[in-house]
Amino acid sequence: MIIRGLALPLATYRRRRAGAAKLLRDLGDRPLPLLLVGCDEGRLRTVRQDQWFDYYSGCAEPEAALLVDPTREPRDTLFLDAGDPKRVIWDGPRLGPDAKARRAHGVHAVAARDTLEERVIAAAKRAGNRLAMCTREREPGFQAEQFAFWKKKLKGITLVNAEPALVNQRMFKDADEVAWLRRAIAITRSGLLATLPRIPKLKNEAEVASELVMHYRKAAYGPLAFPPIVGSAVGGATLHYPYNDQPLVKGAPLLIDSGATAGGYCADVTRTVPQHGRFSDKRFREVYELVLHCNALGRAHARPGLTREELNDIAWKPIIDAGFIRHHGLWHHIGLDVHDPADYTQPLKAGMVISNEPGIYLPDEGFGVRIEDDLLITADGCDELTKDIPKTVKELEAVMRG
Repeated sequence: MIIRGLALPLATYRRRRAGAAKLLRDLGDRPLPLLLVGCDEGRLRTVRQDQWFDYYSGCAEPEAALLVDPTREPRDTLFLDAGDPKRVIWDGPRLGPDAKARRAHGVHAVAARDTLEERVIAAAKRAGNRLAMCTREREPGFQAEQFAFWKKKLKGITLVNAEPALVNQRMFKDADEVAWLRRAIAITRSGLLATLPRIPKLKNEAEVASELVMHYRKAAYGPLAFPPIVGSAVGGATLHYPYNDQPLVKGAPLLIDSGATAGGYCADVTRTVPQHGRFSDKRFREVYELVLHCNALGRAHARPGLTREELNDIAWKPIIDAGFIRHHGLWHHIGLDVHDPADYTQPLKAGMVISNEPGIYLPDEGFGVRIEDDLLITADGCDELTKDIPKTVKELEAVMRG
């Protein structure tokens, strides 16, 4: 039986669960149990495991769930669905709730998935009819769906959103997490370097996106951080351009926002290039150099102690002074989610990984420019994890010549 998932040492998952249990003790007069639900088989095949469930369990099995219950022992129980034996020939074997699964995932106990509801209700009653789960309004995802589902399911039990209390754990990356982020970025770099020289020979956005996906997924057939954004000409002036279906406009800029994953951790990189390989258009180059300058300011000033708006003000100032509009923030947290949940009232601190992505969007002129890198905040500044991905005019022209 192959054990999938578990990108990090078991001690890391144990430490996270113990930390979560401690945080849950501070959410009321009684310790709160925490329920996290893993994705079903369909989502695992087409998308990826839920990131909150992955963060605390590392489990890649379908239909699984985790109950962290500070009210009693065993504190951590992983619920697994062994599946229908008749379906093994179709879907392959599943890891069942046995001693092997308990040892493999380093939890205190395992149990059958069909006992989850009764165990959750019992834990909630011990906590004064209260249960913690994770939800959010912005970019809600699977765990938020489960929050809504269980809220309807559990009559007489109050669901408490634990995400604001737990995000502090996810905001700081340890050495193993950073290693996975570097691997995701290396895959992204390799895919971009293979694709960029091909762009002058390609006909439409779909071909560019398809080549990127091929290169990103062939490393380990892992999920993408997000579907690539490939916007030719005016498409590049739409921040979250979703179509990737238009012809490449001869001589126009092409904005590519994409990222591979490794160990579940996401790269998030944007490059804007001239489709014919040369920065020969004066206006495009002028705008590009301004965005590149602001990207450099973000990198130079990102350090512990700076607030979100302080870094925004520094890096966006030249763009605003030039008469352009700021349409979004300079940075967001990156981790298991490409937009990792975080408390943005906190200033930057060592161990955080953030994006650095100034941009100018000019639909009336038929193009947009964004340059995005990934930064690890260090004790005295930052480490640009994406520094080996070309972005200067000279570097990009050399890459696109092949």
